[in-house]
Amino acid sequence: MPVSHILPRSNAIQNKTGLKIVSVLLYMTLRLFGISWIKCDEFFKKIGALTTRTADKWANIFLSGSFDEFISEGRGGKHIPSFYDVFPDIELSAKTYSIQRCAAKAADFDVSELAKFIDEQFYTITDVKKDPNDSLIRSMQSCRIDLRRWGARFESNSQRPYFEGHERQDVVQHRTEFLQHFLPKKDSYYLISEGAQPKWQTPKVNVPTVLIFHDESTFRSGEVSAKRWLYNDQAPFYSKGRGRSNMLSDFLVMHPSGPFFQLSPTEYDKALEKYPELDEEQDVDYIERSASASVHLSSDAYFDNSTILAQFERLLKLLQFKECFNNHSIEIVVDNARTHSARAYNLLEFGKGVSTRCPVDQLQWVDAKGITQSLPCYFQRGPNRGKSKGLLQIAIELNCNPSLKAKLSELRQLLAHHPAFRNVICAVDTKNLEISFLFFFPRFLD
Repeated sequence: MPVSHILPRSNAIQNKTGLKIVSVLLYMTLRLFGISWIKCDEFFKKIGALTTRTADKWANIFLSGSFDEFISEGRGGKHIPSFYDVFPDIELSAKTYSIQRCAAKAADFDVSELAKFIDEQFYTITDVKKDPNDSLIRSMQSCRIDLRRWGARFESNSQRPYFEGHERQDVVQHRTEFLQHFLPKKDSYYLISEGAQPKWQTPKVNVPTVLIFHDESTFRSGEVSAKRWLYNDQAPFYSKGRGRSNMLSDFLVMHPSGPFFQLSPTEYDKALEKYPELDEEQDVDYIERSASASVHLSSDAYFDNSTILAQFERLLKLLQFKECFNNHSIEIVVDNARTHSARAYNLLEFGKGVSTRCPVDQLQWVDAKGITQSLPCYFQRGPNRGKSKGLLQIAIELNCNPSLKAKLSELRQLLAHHPAFRNVICAVDTKNLEISFLFFFPRFLD
């Protein structure tokens, strides 16, 4: 029979009984029929069996009657105690140490540090003096295996909450001031009770305060994670692109009418009578009878200043007709407001003296009484007609009382408090509402 016919049968038998048993059986059979040792060895090589020398050894063990030794594989298992079997306390200490170091903010922990820690623990426990020429008691390769066995993963250091800048002095000061605004007035806010069935707690002050929080979220289609677990034969299709983004910008209300700000149909009809432009088509998609909006963005895009300011203007128009907010004070918390609020005019673009740089023809702003004011930035008459006034002359005409010897930086600091150069949210007549804007910059302050 050709060898090619024997191979399939041999492989089938090996899968059921094992290579050793098949090889020994064939070897003993061939030798019984007088086949030479050399020919047996050549035949075994062709069919992928054990070598003749190995088969002869196992045949002698079988014939000697040591059946248990014959069927034992002698593979796997723990033949000698491991390092941690002898020193279990070191393993516990090393695992605890690695967890603490991996949880630290600084990403400077590595296997060499763990190996040195284990080395120090070993010589401390055994009270043996280490020879400076001795190697580490546990190699870095073994420590790397230990970390994986304990559940640690070595992966890219990204896509996690960051901390840099959060404890900077100016950030801490701003955060403290922001919180101190609310704590003394907590009895004037609508709160929710604790427990399994929370209920609204109505403030018992004469003028309760409604908190409105501005919030933004971005949802991206086809978003792909940097890493994931996969089975080779069940891998899903891979999305090459990051997809389009849909950004939501809404207003959460700390009031029983919440969770989101929205007028009733009757209230909205009244708002349309005064502001018919509320029903005009916009660049963003507003949720019906509300100021919550969504917009489709390209990759890494964001709400720009004009869009967000238009949204706040719409909110202030609608707030006037929310009946359950009557006789209330309203505070609007603007998250990360420096991203969206814009100064009408940038002081850095103005020069100090006459005929210096000036980006606009005139300044316009809304004063404390809600009246629009203006001031030409160029001389209208006299010897300097047609020339820019400069910040010094502008400060004088705005009644900021500057020193004639003031430096440019001092003029900028002085004018920064004037309404013309402050951050602008919107200009809507809200005389019948007491509305405050609270700017919260949780990350970095400019």
